[in-house]
Amino acid sequence: MSIAAGAVFGIRCGNFFASSIYDFSALSAEIKARFPDAEVIGTTTCGEISMKGFTNHSIVLTAVSGSEIRFAGVLLDAVNKFPIIHKTKILSAMNRCGIDANDPACHTHAFALAFVNGICYAEEALLSVFYAVVPNDKFIIAGGGAGDDLRFIKTYVSYNGDVVSDGAVILFFNTSLKFDIRKENIYKPNGKQVTVTQADVARRLIRTMNYSSPKKEYAAAVGCPESGVGDVTFDHPLGRRIGDEIFITAFDKFNSDGTVNMQGRVLPGSLIDILEPDNYEEISRNTCDEILSIIRRPQFVMFINCAFRALLFARDKSGPVMTSIYNAKFPVYCGFSSYGELFRKVYLNQTLVSIVIGE
Repeated sequence: MSIAAGAVFGIRCGNFFASSIYDFSALSAEIKARFPDAEVIGTTTCGEISMKGFTNHSIVLTAVSGSEIRFAGVLLDAVNKFPIIHKTKILSAMNRCGIDANDPACHTHAFALAFVNGICYAEEALLSVFYAVVPNDKFIIAGGGAGDDLRFIKTYVSYNGDVVSDGAVILFFNTSLKFDIRKENIYKPNGKQVTVTQADVARRLIRTMNYSSPKKEYAAAVGCPESGVGDVTFDHPLGRRIGDEIFITAFDKFNSDGTVNMQGRVLPGSLIDILEPDNYEEISRNTCDEILSIIRRPQFVMFINCAFRALLFARDKSGPVMTSIYNAKFPVYCGFSSYGELFRKVYLNQTLVSIVIGE
C-alpha cells in the first residue's frame, strides 16, 4: 500500500470508509500523510457507497477544499468510562472550529459528523456526553457505527492517523454554506403496537411486552408462530415514537426465555409500532427531491446507510436501482453501510442518514 506517494496540500478535510480486510492503522497513517493539512477521519465499514454503487471490500475517500467550512476533529476512547475528559476534548474541538457551544444559534451554521465503534455499546453514551456539552437540542450530530463486514469482532475509527476500537471520532463543521441533514425510514407501521412493560435499558434487553413474553407478543403482532420470529425480524423491526417521528430499532436476538435483545435502547413504558417495508424506491426519490428543494446545487453528499438496508437491497436485487436514483440526483456522493446510525439525540437502526452541503 503506497497511498502517500506525494502529499496534497490545500485539502481541508478528508473522510474515508474502508472494509475491515485492510490494515486500518496503516491506511489511516497513509491517508493522513497524503493530506497533511487536512482534518482526516475514517471508519471501518460493512460496505462502501460511491457513484459506482454499493460495494464491499473497497475503500472510498472524499476530500473537501475551500475556505467556506472550518473543520476540527476529536478522537475519544473508552467513551463509557471517562465522560469528564471527553467533555473537555469536545469543547476544545468546538473552540478550534470557532463554535460556541452555548450559543443558542450555533445550530444554524454548524453541525457534527461522528463515527462510533460498533459492537461496544458506546453509541448512547456518546450522545449523552455530547449533548451535556452542547445544551442546544437543535444542534445536529449525525453519523454511524463502524462496521467489520458482518464479522462482529472489532471495529475501528480514526482521526489524523490515530486509531481506537472502543470510542468515537467527531468532526465539527462550521460553515456559511447551507446544509441539510435528515434521516430516511423505508418502513411503515403495520397497524399493530406493543407496550414495553419491563426492560433492562443498559443491556438493550426487553423482558416483557404487554406484561407477557416479547416473543409471544411479537409473533402475534406480525402473524407468525413463535418458532418463526427469527425469520421475520428483518422485515418487521420496531419503531419508537418520539414526538411525531418514528425511530427504528433493530432486533439483535430472541433468547430461550422469550426475552429479546435489541440493537438500541428501549425504555420501559414505551409504546412501540411494529413496522413493515414500504415502497423504498419511491421514498428514496422523494427524499432526494426534498433535499434538492433546499440545497439546489449540492457540493458535498454523504450517506450513512444501515447495513440492514444494504442487505435488504441485496436480497431484493435493488442496489443498482438505488444507485441510479442517487446518480440522477447528485453530482457526487460517498458513504458507507453502518452498524446503526446517529441522528440528534437518538441511536437508531435500519435507517439512512444523509448530510448534504450546498454552495
